[in-house]
Amino acid sequence: MRVSFLPMSLLCLLPVVAGAQSAPPARIQDPNRNVWLAWFSDARLTKRWGLHTEFQLRRTHGLRDPQQYFYRVGANYHATDRLTLTPGYVYLLSLPYGDFPDASRTHERRFYLRADLEDELGRLQLTHRYIQDFRWLLNPGETSYARQYRSRYRLQLQFPLTGPKIEAGTLYGLASDEIFISYGSNAARLFNQNRLYGGLGYQATEALSLEASYLHQTVQHDDGVVFEQNHALQISVNFNPDFRKQKGQ
Repeated sequence: MRVSFLPMSLLCLLPVVAGAQSAPPARIQDPNRNVWLAWFSDARLTKRWGLHTEFQLRRTHGLRDPQQYFYRVGANYHATDRLTLTPGYVYLLSLPYGDFPDASRTHERRFYLRADLEDELGRLQLTHRYIQDFRWLLNPGETSYARQYRSRYRLQLQFPLTGPKIEAGTLYGLASDEIFISYGSNAARLFNQNRLYGGLGYQATEALSLEASYLHQTVQHDDGVVFEQNHALQISVNFNPDFRKQKGQ
């Protein structure tokens, strides 16, 4: 009896074909050139309490088109000289941008809990920042907000370049990295984004500093295929006044 080797060959190829069909799609990189203009303020009101305000105007294609409008407010509680705890509220309006944009505007409202722990290593200043976000997102075509949770950790380094410490008249360097993890029933992916940041700052007065930095932001879309690679120039104004009464007044 003759045996045909053609059907046997096809059977051997089936696992290879099936594996090729089930292979995950290749990642798509979506590069963008952005400019973020930011205002940060931590006003000290009493020994324990202060006010955080923040506004960011984010543009894409350089400064040509709007990308996002970001507003944040919070109440700072200075638990110790190094530890600050902040509950607060955020509103974010995001417009379509990039080669794989959302269908239209998206709105986000969130409550957050934040902890900042400051440390020093010689002249190097370190700040550990942890943020727990409770997010409500209104996506295009939807009429109700979807809830998500997100945890963020950032390590920031600052180093004086023109003096022994960062004080009025000092130029300093800064760098940070922050990772974002999303979870909850409405979170499509665990990894949300990463922000790598580095640049220069100038401490103009005791309360006012200016920073110009490069930000590389990697954002994973919900489909797990598109990864934004956002290259941004960030210009920041930091205003941190202290309104506490001085001793003896």
